[in-house]
Amino acid sequence: MSTKAQAILEEIEELPPTELRELWRELARRVSQRLPAAPIELYGEPLTDDDLTEAARITFQMLDEEERRAQPR
Repeated sequence: MSTKAQAILEEIEELPPTELRELWRELARRVSQRLPAAPIELYGEPLTDDDLTEAARITFQMLDEEERRAQPR
């Protein structure tokens, strides 16, 4: 990975959860426009249980952070 890409990742890690979600949506939109029409496998293999566990951990961590920052009604 290039140093430029690494620097971008470091900046992303510091974003608040709401901005991070907006960033992911925009990245998904832009990447989907650039992918070829033919389906491709990004990993070359199906996701493993460890992949899914890590994705769930990150998702719940983001939700917990959002809940901590929420204003009471």
